[in-house]
Amino acid sequence: MQAIVDRFGDELGRSVVVNDPQVRMLFASRHFGDEDPVRIRAMLNRDAGSEAIGHLLASGINQWSTPGRIAGSEALGLHSRAGVPIRWRGEVLGQILVIDADGGVTETELARIGEVAAEIAPLMVADRTSEDSTQSEALVTAALGIDEGTRESALAELVVQPGPVRVVTLVLHHGTDPDLTSIALRHALVAARSRSRGDALIAVDGASGHLVYLATAARDVAAVVTEARVMARDAADVAGRGASITAGVGAEASGFPDAWHSARQAGLAASIAWRVGQDSVVAWEHAGVLGVLARVPKSAWDITAVPDELRRLAEADRSGRLLETLRAFLDHAGSGPAAAEALFIHRTTLYYRLDRIRDAIGVDLDDGTVRLNLHLGLRVADLMRAEGIEPFPKISSR
Repeated sequence: MQAIVDRFGDELGRSVVVNDPQVRMLFASRHFGDEDPVRIRAMLNRDAGSEAIGHLLASGINQWSTPGRIAGSEALGLHSRAGVPIRWRGEVLGQILVIDADGGVTETELARIGEVAAEIAPLMVADRTSEDSTQSEALVTAALGIDEGTRESALAELVVQPGPVRVVTLVLHHGTDPDLTSIALRHALVAARSRSRGDALIAVDGASGHLVYLATAARDVAAVVTEARVMARDAADVAGRGASITAGVGAEASGFPDAWHSARQAGLAASIAWRVGQDSVVAWEHAGVLGVLARVPKSAWDITAVPDELRRLAEADRSGRLLETLRAFLDHAGSGPAAAEALFIHRTTLYYRLDRIRDAIGVDLDDGTVRLNLHLGLRVADLMRAEGIEPFPKISSR
């Protein structure tokens, strides 16, 4: 295959590359003075960059049936390309791309690109190893699942070094193209695995992707959250406009047999990121009570989920000031000084508002059970609003 690529580059006098479906470089010709920053980066790092990959895939090249042209991007440092997908019996194995910086690739040369792609396709099929990566990913997905029987079967086939593990889950929302969704997630996961020096497992399952940090790579939560932000950005760059990525970071598990605990937490944390929307990356350790509430399906939320006391308070508190005061008071464990400082008000003002709250809903704010009920109710109201459900409909309808 390398010989074919070298020969074709010499024939055209242009730089040629063969990529896999995720636009990862497999084979490249020598340069002919037409190289651009994207090609140089791909040659040095085996990665063209998520934005460049997204630009190339946005052309729809993987769906082309004949050779075509991809416009360049000055902002990305990307010259125009001519290319075609490499297919075998309908399956896309990759792309062959030729740099066309001067726009001089002729129709005859376009046809030759198609011919070379057809020549390469059977070689790419033959070059596959018996250890199919998709089969390996299926085992990882099964090992992270909640079904005990399936999980045990997968664990029996996977050989993983002992030690702590931590799972990051990426979820792509509003992805309309399943193939592009898979490519975007896998690109981000493979890049993250490379940065961890390979000490990780990856799997893509529909609109979700999982990265399992193994042993020494199961770093502290702050470092993994930072890495998850990079992963989410990389996936979004490839997925393009209209797609949204959230990520969840599970807690550390003692070993791979318990990785499903971390995976379950990571999935719920990614759900919190999507449903609440305050941050695109959520760590399970920071989820708090939302980790419990995230298990409740959207269909279960209605006005009965909010305590009657909060609805009565909302009725009496048209400005929302008393609800804000109650939240601050409960968030600070009933500490008046801390709540007053958070609200930037005098303690006397705080205590006046608390008395108004007591009078409005007839509760004892010194009772721990009452505080728990109200605090949880405020969190439920937050989640309902994030789902587009008004927790106090009588107030909103006036």
